[in-house]
Amino acid sequence: MRQSLQRLPSSFLVLGAFRGSEPVGLAIADRREGGGTASLLALTVAERERRQGVGRALFGEMETALKRTGTRTIGAEHLGGIDAATAETAFLQACGFDEPRPGIHIWGGLTGLHPEMPWVHRIRLPDVFAAASFTTLTAKERDELRQGEGNWYTPDYTPFADEDLIDKERSLVLRYSGAVVGWTILEPFDARTMLFKTMFVHPRHQRMGRGIALAAEAGRRLIRDPAFSEWLLFVEARNADMVRFLARHVSCPGVQKEVLWRTVKRL
Repeated sequence: MRQSLQRLPSSFLVLGAFRGSEPVGLAIADRREGGGTASLLALTVAERERRQGVGRALFGEMETALKRTGTRTIGAEHLGGIDAATAETAFLQACGFDEPRPGIHIWGGLTGLHPEMPWVHRIRLPDVFAAASFTTLTAKERDELRQGEGNWYTPDYTPFADEDLIDKERSLVLRYSGAVVGWTILEPFDARTMLFKTMFVHPRHQRMGRGIALAAEAGRRLIRDPAFSEWLLFVEARNADMVRFLARHVSCPGVQKEVLWRTVKRL
């Protein structure tokens, strides 16, 4: 345990709670250099020690230590259902955090659920569009896409994030009249689950539903793929149009829905 903590980045602040010489709690925060903000990465207390104020006392020590480093805001996030009223939320609010807000919506299920989602088979791309494997990107297209970052798409949607982890064969790029105008990036989540990590199309094509059609194309290919039997889909809460579409067309019996809740506290 101590060796693992020694390997943590220098931006991490780690505090422990002890009863005598026995460790009973651990808190870890990550301080962003020069930004005055931090993220609460973990706070856990031994089961037998819970509901005795150990967690709040541990966070209080963390808060004091962060203030000494110039931190003015700390954020926290946790997974839960569509209702924010969870034990994690209650604890964070007892520590002075704001009411949590949805950060990321998560859906997941079996690829065999596709009869419950007929749009996956119904929605198609017009002939002027072509979806192909990410591996077909040329060096020139890569350069053009990198130049487009911050121009027609934000860094959050870059297709090159953690590129060594994605499935380049199953990820797709979308071309319109020969030019790359979108992508859907897939990444193995585990041995049987494929994560739909990122999907984006050029703003000029968004209102025509080309992103949905591209996602449907990727879904059809995954259904036929014997290597994976389950899927996951992450969508940022700020992408309100996509959240509404998925809530209407993906939420069905057999599909699990979770929310990554986010909250902050001013120190």
